[in-house]
Amino acid sequence: MKQKTPFLTGFSTHLFGSAKRETQDIVARKRRSLIEGTLDLQQQFIDEIDPGLLQRHSSTQRNRHYPDHLTFWAFFSQVASDDASCAGAVARVQAWAEQRGLPVAGQSTSSYCEARASLPVEMLRAVNDSLYEQLDAHLPSKGHWRGLRPRAEDGTTAQMPDTEANGQEYPYWHGQQEGCAFPMVRLGGLIDLSHGGLCEFATSGMDTSELRNHRQLEDKLQAGDVFIADRLYSGYELIERLASKGVHYIGRTHKSRKIDFRKGRKIGPNERLVTWTKPYQLPKASILTKAQWQEVPNELPVRLIRCKGPDREGKQKTRYIVTTLLDPKVYPAEEVAALYLHRWEIEVRFRDIKTTLGMELLRTKSPAMIEKELLMYQIVYNLMRLVMLKAATAHGVNHRRLSFRGVQQVIQAFVENFRDLACHPLLRLRQRAKMWARIAERIVTERPGRNEPRRVKRRPKCTRWLQKLRHQYFEHFRCENPPMNILDNPA
Repeated sequence: MKQKTPFLTGFSTHLFGSAKRETQDIVARKRRSLIEGTLDLQQQFIDEIDPGLLQRHSSTQRNRHYPDHLTFWAFFSQVASDDASCAGAVARVQAWAEQRGLPVAGQSTSSYCEARASLPVEMLRAVNDSLYEQLDAHLPSKGHWRGLRPRAEDGTTAQMPDTEANGQEYPYWHGQQEGCAFPMVRLGGLIDLSHGGLCEFATSGMDTSELRNHRQLEDKLQAGDVFIADRLYSGYELIERLASKGVHYIGRTHKSRKIDFRKGRKIGPNERLVTWTKPYQLPKASILTKAQWQEVPNELPVRLIRCKGPDREGKQKTRYIVTTLLDPKVYPAEEVAALYLHRWEIEVRFRDIKTTLGMELLRTKSPAMIEKELLMYQIVYNLMRLVMLKAATAHGVNHRRLSFRGVQQVIQAFVENFRDLACHPLLRLRQRAKMWARIAERIVTERPGRNEPRRVKRRPKCTRWLQKLRHQYFEHFRCENPPMNILDNPA
C-alpha cells in the first residue's frame, strides 16, 4: 500500500524533492512542443505563415486532439490536396500523431469537424491579409504598369451541399426543384494582375447582380490603382465614384450606350476625349439616395479608344474602350488597349481556384462553414502565388509564366522533405532552395494568339438527371429478403 504521509514531519516539503510528473502532463507538454514547432506543413511555410500569428488568434483553452493550430493545418491540407475529404484530413493527423508518439485520435470525423467549426474566422482573415501584404511587398517595383497597380474584378459562382441551412441562406436558382439541385453562391473576386493575388471574395445570392458584390470590394481599392472590368461595370456612377477616390478605370463601353466617334476632341486617329453627362434619373441599381445623386457631378471627362480584335469566332470586331487615363502621352492608347486584354487573366485565376484547387463544389454544410471554407481557399491560393513569386525572383524567371498546377504538385511532393527540420534551420533552408528550384522549372510555354473553342471531347455517361426527390423513384426500393452474402461469412 502506498504511504502518502511524510516520513519526516515538521520539515519543509521542499526537502522531499519534486513529485513525479503525471503521464498526462508529460503527454500534454510533448504535444504542445510538437504542435508549435514540428508540423511538416508548418515547417514548409514557416516564413510565409508565422506560427505566432496563429497563436495570437487561437481560442483553444486546453490541449486536445485538435487544437486550433493543428486544425488550421489539417484544414489547409484538406483544401490543398487532391483528396479534400474530412476522412483524409483525419488520416493525416493520425499518421502525424502516430509517428511522434502522441495519443492518436479516433477514425471518426466528428471531432475534427467540431474543431474546424470552432476555428476563429479572425485567424483565417489575419492569415489571408498577411499573405496578400507579403505579395505586395515582394513584388518588384517594375511589376506595376507605369506606376499604377492593375486590379481586375469579375464574378463567378460555386455550388455547395444541399442542406437546409445552406438552402435558406443561398436559395435555389430560378426553375430548380427542391431536392434536385444544389444551392449556389455568387462570388465577386478582386485580383491584382501584377502578382495574381486574390484580395477578397465577396458573397451574395444568385438573385443579385455582380455589382452588389462590387460594393463590398470597392473599399479595397486605393488611389493609384487602375480598375479593369468588363462592360457591366462601365456605368456613370461607378466610374465617377472611383475617379473621386483617385482610382483609374479601364473597360469596354456598356452595350446600351451609343458611341458616336465623331463627337469630342480628337487626339489621335482612334482616340477621342469626350464628356459624359449624368443621367437625368437615378438608376434603379444605384445605392445612392436622391439627395446623394444630386451631389454627383453632372459631367465626367473620359477617353474613348477604338481598337480591333478577334472575337470568339475569329472575326475582327471593333471595340470601344473607355478610360479615365486622359493623358495620351503618359498612357499610350496601344498600351491601354493591351492592358484591357489582360482582364482575361482573372478568368484563368478563377480556373486555378475552382478547377485546380476544387472550389467548384464546396463541401461544408452550413453558411458559417462556407465562409471559412472560402477563406481557406483564398489562403491556399495566395500562399501558392507567394511561393511562385519568391521562387521566380530567386531564379530570375517570370512568375507569370509558371504553371499553377505544376507548383501545386511540387509543393505536395516536398512535404515529406520538411519532416523533423524544426531544430535544423540550415537543412530547412536547403530543402526550401531545392523546392524553389523545382518550382522555377514549371514554366508554361507562351502561345500568343491561341484561341480554341470551348468544346469537350470526352462524352459524359448517359445518366438521367434527378428531377424529383430520390426516394420517389421506384428503382430505389428496399428488398425485404436480400440475397445472402456468402463471401462475407466464410464457412
